Amino acid sequence: VFGVSDYQSPKIPDLQYADKDALAFVEWLKSSEGLQISEDNIKLYTNETATTAQLDVALDWLLEKCKTGDKAFFYFSGHGDAENSTRSKRGFLLCYDSPPNNYAAGAYGLIYFQDKISTLSLENNAKVIVILDACRAGKLAGSQNGGTQATAAELAQQYGNEIKLLSCQPDENSIEGRQWGNGRGVFSYYLTDGLYGLADGNKDDTISLLELGRYLQDKIRFDIDPIPQTPMIIGRSGEKISTV
Repeated sequence: VFGVSDYQSPKIPDLQYADKDALAFVEWLKSSEGLQISEDNIKLYTNETATTAQLDVALDWLLEKCKTGDKAFFYFSGHGDAENSTRSKRGFLLCYDSPPNNYAAGAYGLIYFQDKISTLSLENNAKVIVILDACRAGKLAGSQNGGTQATAAELAQQYGNEIKLLSCQPDENSIEGRQWGNGRGVFSYYLTDGLYGLADGNKDDTISLLELGRYLQDKIRFDIDPIPQTPMIIGRSGEKISTV
């Protein structure tokens, strides 16, 4: 679980609540009303501890630990952007110590990220759930060339049998504000509410990917209208995400 609000470089705009969103997700993972996962099976990194190197170490930890039938979560809340020096416009997750311009020198490339996620799902045979709130508003190096949009489109590609929950569509930004939980991202706020049970539309004490997606889309659309933000839900709609 990664959450970066405070970036080392003053040229990367800080966020307000990405770290709080990461903490809230960990609380759900540990809670008796959530998944009741032990702290030994959770790695949390916020702000200065959420470095590019640490993200790679954390993914390798998942690859080492996960076996057939295990469920693996990867959560990232922060900036995502694409470098603008090549025609391919490769996307990156921006960690605490990422450089403001030359992302290839120190941000985490999505091509490597997807390779690790696909290995988890296809080689380790784990059920992988990727949650990414990486398109928050802010003037980044790739802004003038659609860097955030290119990153979101790259994240939305599906490989193997992983599940992906993305905070918004490629042409949208992810909104945060004080009105949600005294300071949260709107996607994260309704994500945890839904996982605690509010997304259980048919009251069968389980939350499917379809139910969670509908809950997120309905709540976020209503709350921030007329600003557009529609989460992207990728994977088998009947997949059970959690038990209430």
